[in-house]
Amino acid sequence: MKALFRLNHYYWEYKHLFIPGLLCTIASAIFLVLVPIVVREIIDSIPRFVELYNVFEGTDAQGQIFNLFSTGLLLFAGVIVGLSLASGFFSFLMRQTVVVASRHIEYDLRNRLYDHLQRLSPKFYRDFTTGDVITRSTDDIEKVRRYVGPAIMYITRAIVVVVTAITVMFIISPTLTLYALLPMPLLAISIFFVARMVHKRSEALQRQYSTVTTRVQEALTGIRVLKSYTREDAENEAFQEESARYRARQLDLAWVDSAWRPILLLLVGASQVIVVWMGGRLVMDGVITIGNIAEYLIYVQMMTWPVASLGFVITMVQRASASMERLNELFDTQPEICDGPQTDHSITELEGAIAFENVGYRYENGEEWALKDISFEVPAGSMLAVVGRTGAGKSTLIDLIPRLIDPTEGEVRIDGHDVRTIPLDTLRSATGYVPQDVFLFSDTVGNNITFGVTDVEDQALRRAAREADLLENIEEFPDGFETFVGERGITLSGGQKQRSTIARAIIRRSPILLLDDALSAVDTETETTILNHLRAHAGKRTIVIVSHRISAVQEADHIIVLEKGRMLQQGTHDELLEEGGLYKDLHEKQLLQKQIEAL
Repeated sequence: MKALFRLNHYYWEYKHLFIPGLLCTIASAIFLVLVPIVVREIIDSIPRFVELYNVFEGTDAQGQIFNLFSTGLLLFAGVIVGLSLASGFFSFLMRQTVVVASRHIEYDLRNRLYDHLQRLSPKFYRDFTTGDVITRSTDDIEKVRRYVGPAIMYITRAIVVVVTAITVMFIISPTLTLYALLPMPLLAISIFFVARMVHKRSEALQRQYSTVTTRVQEALTGIRVLKSYTREDAENEAFQEESARYRARQLDLAWVDSAWRPILLLLVGASQVIVVWMGGRLVMDGVITIGNIAEYLIYVQMMTWPVASLGFVITMVQRASASMERLNELFDTQPEICDGPQTDHSITELEGAIAFENVGYRYENGEEWALKDISFEVPAGSMLAVVGRTGAGKSTLIDLIPRLIDPTEGEVRIDGHDVRTIPLDTLRSATGYVPQDVFLFSDTVGNNITFGVTDVEDQALRRAAREADLLENIEEFPDGFETFVGERGITLSGGQKQRSTIARAIIRRSPILLLDDALSAVDTETETTILNHLRAHAGKRTIVIVSHRISAVQEADHIIVLEKGRMLQQGTHDELLEEGGLYKDLHEKQLLQKQIEAL
């Protein structure tokens, strides 16, 4: 329940909806509670009518009395209808305010969570699965909404109805009221145990729902791999097992709910039996009237739904509490990389000079260093190439520049500023990044290229596509730049997807361009074309290119060679060939491979 306290500020923010809504809830309940009083008056008036009717038996006044009584009954019936209509009208207004407020809160909560998720560091997404995050962003938020809207509405109405009804009942007969409320302690005890069981089962249900969602998300994302390895049947069996666990948890929770309702009806029925039994004795003693018994029965029946809704509300509150705990776990996760007291907000522009000073990086819980003692300088407008075998630390080095990760030791500097002092927006706006893992959105080719850039002219879009050697392919598409690429660019080839991400980085015209093995999916001819276009930016942009192909880096101004996280060599292409070592070995192996392919 403590988790839900963090929602309290929303009630104040939307007080213009909640306050009128609660007032309408009270008004609706009061009009409803007045109905049994009218019924009591009708029933108690019948004996008086019969007595008066018999007194004037055989006279002309008898007919007048009958007509007068009939008119009174119609008047009472009209009052009952009017009270019911008034109650229904305020109930309608109640929903139009409280439920609308809950939708606003859902909207704010969802947007706040989405914004927070985008600011979290890559480590968060290594710890949480995508399916789990999606479940918390959708299903858990919906359960919280039901608490801030319907649950608050129902419990307010229940409290007003129950308190008002019991107050009226006490005024009529404290003795009969106490007898009528005898089953209530048992009801309170059952509510307590039901609440505990619901909370525990709701947490288990939501965890399993996340597991099922993750299973579906991973299967659909990796559908090509799944089909390639003919794993459809095995995956289906695995999903059925997870789905069966989810069904079992749903049934477990449904069992608690189904057991609660008969208990409620039994206790309410017992209260009605007590009212008739004890009320009959009090009528014979002349303490109350028959109309009071009818009034009591209506009040007890009237309290049935509020008390029943109390169990329904308890279920909603407990589910919302479990869901809010899961959401708070996300909200309480702070990004490891963010602006802080050390940030110098006066830095608004960067030229692109990069320097590493004794930089080392070790992944969390990692025993070995991914990078160690890396030092080099890259003047603004020049090209740096990073080569090395798989696992040498090339991608880790690239990730340090835009602060996707922070060094464990040493400093990464841009234009002489430690990157940790540069505002993240400034740093990343000055960086065009093509990651090793190519990703395209389910959108058009044009929108994927212009992602993150506003007000792009058609000429600039075509120029970026041309420099990525993609323009000719796009012009062959049926809808050109408006061609829809499908999820993760599934309708494009690997090379086209890679060149689309290169065009996305080029169009930003940022002073720093990072290419992490961004030419691996293109042939050597296309590679040469793209590199020639990139060299045209010499002096204007600092380019850092990671590649396993020596042909892609040999024109770079400076080349560094990594091996197991350490820098073995650095220099120009000619200097490194003359020096020998790993760079020369890689160069000779690739030349030999080309000769073999040519044969």
